[in-house]
Amino acid sequence: MRRAISLFIIGSLALATPSRAAETPSRYFSAEYRIYAGGILLSKVELQLDLSSDEYRVSAHIAPAGLGHIASNSHVVATSYGGLDAGEFVPKHLDLSWANDEGIKSSWMRYKDGAPVEFVSGYALPPEGQSDTTVDIDSIGAGTTDPFLAMLAPLTTGKLVDACQGEQQIFDGRRHASLTLISGQELTPSEHEYPSQIAALACKVVWAPIAGYSKRSIARAAEFPPVEAHYGRIQDTQFAAPLEMRGETRYGALSIYAVRFFTETPSQAAPFDIQDYSYEFEPDELDED
Repeated sequence: MRRAISLFIIGSLALATPSRAAETPSRYFSAEYRIYAGGILLSKVELQLDLSSDEYRVSAHIAPAGLGHIASNSHVVATSYGGLDAGEFVPKHLDLSWANDEGIKSSWMRYKDGAPVEFVSGYALPPEGQSDTTVDIDSIGAGTTDPFLAMLAPLTTGKLVDACQGEQQIFDGRRHASLTLISGQELTPSEHEYPSQIAALACKVVWAPIAGYSKRSIARAAEFPPVEAHYGRIQDTQFAAPLEMRGETRYGALSIYAVRFFTETPSQAAPFDIQDYSYEFEPDELDED
């Protein structure tokens, strides 16, 4: 059973020292996304984001939805936690688990000073998904994030344009890739139709595999146009996340859309637990939301 993680234990303010009382209180946010392929609903994504002055926790749950139940009955849960240094993520640990009617499998990755140092997986990729070469985890170094944490963008100067600048390194324990982000026009709330009436930044994201991918994936990477994204600020924090992302894959057009964009909650929720989504029977109804 995947262990629950609780990182943000808040002491009584009445007993806090003056230095602790001056720290930014922990804040808790949640969001909900939908994933579509060719306009067909396939999956839903629930996200939790916990922030304090020097720590973060991100927990995500991906579940089949709509016609996605026909293609797969898998649930995926990921929880990442670590520190914040000058507003940048410094990961310490990543848990990744998935469940279907064949059971539960899990992986985890440990970091030191923001660099991955150990990856353990209870799952072997099928032959068609295996790379011709493996990634040396010691060569990755600090500054990389996992695919779930990569959805969040620090606003280092406090401006929304920070969400889409420079290059980002992604490593999931097996595969290493880069994201090049190119900012575009900033839209006022009246210039877009997203449910959240906040400013949005248009952005192009270019994905490039570095290592750990099959030769076919590397060869086809250049065929796909940049991902089109729009980022919005998460409430009044110094972080942003996608309102929407649209891109082309070998399976056709894929889009991720925020149906509820990071609303603040008064208390911390427990991170998602894969045990809550293990199947005891085959789902026989389509998710209509």
